[in-house]
Amino acid sequence: MLWIMVSEIIRIGAEAVISKHSLMGFNVVSKRRVPKPYRIPELDKKVRESRMIHEVRVMQALKKAGVPCPAVLLIDREEVTIYMQYIHGIELQRWLDVKNGDEREIASISFSLGRLVGRLHKAGIAHGDLTTSNILVDDSSRLYLVDFGLSIFTKELEDLAVDIHLLDRSLESVHSEIREKFMHSFLQGYAEVMGKDFTRELISKIREIRRRGRYVEERRR
Repeated sequence: MLWIMVSEIIRIGAEAVISKHSLMGFNVVSKRRVPKPYRIPELDKKVRESRMIHEVRVMQALKKAGVPCPAVLLIDREEVTIYMQYIHGIELQRWLDVKNGDEREIASISFSLGRLVGRLHKAGIAHGDLTTSNILVDDSSRLYLVDFGLSIFTKELEDLAVDIHLLDRSLESVHSEIREKFMHSFLQGYAEVMGKDFTRELISKIREIRRRGRYVEERRR
């Protein structure tokens, strides 16, 4: 695709390379799934293409459910690459660094995130890697979810609880000082969408997941 020029690589992950491009004067993002040398080439191509198509279907389902995420512009099956909308924003992790100490803004963004994740789960989708690095905040404090490589279609309570557990752990590791208040507001927003009874069940499952994690850590020592 000669009409697309790479301007910069944004992120290199285990499965894919994320790059920013210029397309007819507009910024777009590509996600190219990289070949794995340990797999048979024919199988490798099928695996990568299957995962790419699944991710596209997730994003299309989220758009229908009103969950803000990048719009898919086109896919390149030959290069196993998705081209999508570029979101002008920063990762929530960085946003929290900038807003450190502003309790009102943090409470507002965490409540909004809770509602957003509630809509995600109500649509029957678990993100699979819900960390503060996979949530973007634009200049208007509008939130977007990104990176759906590990997402699944599911209604299982455990799958949904793992999403919240991962978010909580990401806050614990980088923003422990605001974690408790952030999660309190988050769960209030989440309950507005998913209901208080379901949210109570979810919290119980999260606690169970934490206990299991602690048990495994203790056994490894």
